[in-house]
Formats: sequence, C-alpha cells, structure tokens
Amino acid sequence: MGIKASFKIEKEYDIEKLVINVSPRHIGDGDDDDMPTDFPGLDDGKANWLATIDVETGRILGWPEGDARELHIKVCDTGTYTLYDASGESVASIVDNYVPNNLIPGEYGDYIILSINGDGVITNWPKNPSFEDFQSDED
Repeated sequence: MGIKASFKIEKEYDIEKLVINVSPRHIGDGDDDDMPTDFPGLDDGKANWLATIDVETGRILGWPEGDARELHIKVCDTGTYTLYDASGESVASIVDNYVPNNLIPGEYGDYIILSINGDGVITNWPKNPSFEDFQSDED
C-alpha cells in the first residue's frame, strides 16, 4: 500500500501544426460579410472554416495554388484551436474561448486577421510563434 500523490510534469514538445476550426459570424457574398462562400477551407455547409497551419512557416496546408486572400473574421469565442506535435499527437487545445492572438494574427481575442498569399503562406504570421495562450496556469 502506498500514499497517493499528484505531480505536475513539464514536457517539451516539437509543435508542428495548428488546426483552426471556427464558425465565422457572417458568411456570404455580400459587402458586409466577413467570409465569402467560396473561401478555401469552408465546409460544405458553409458554416465552419477549417485550416491546418504549419506553425514554423505559417503555410496553410492544402491551400489552392494562386489563390491569394485577405481574411478578417469575428468568431466570438466559438472556435477550437489545437496544437499538434511532429508525430501528429494533439498537445494542447483551446475550445470555445478567445482566439489565441499570441499565435494567430488578429485583435482582442475575437478576431482572426490573415493575409494569405497565392502559395497559402500567411504573410502576417509571427516570426517567433508563441504558444503562451495554450499553457495553463492551473496547478
């Protein structure tokens, strides 16, 4: 018989990808809409935007060649943001909370603002990505 104990163990990961799954507030083809209905990564139901990003390069995987876009969407604490390591294992997630703007370009934790070139590279992606928003302060 032993004494039960809990320990907080810190582990280092080689973060490779970020998966963003958000429901933009205004999807449509009008002037007031945040995301047009032909935006790459928008699901068939035109309700969710899914993107897998190489965190080192800021490149969106599977982006259609030659399709440069600007993205400025408000997501209002409804997105899921998941980090994956080099082996494809989920390392940390933020679910139904603020946009992690220490990693994803945007403002106020409610907006995602991306400039995407024709190669699918986010040109305003941080040069030194921070995973601070994914680290819990809970003991």
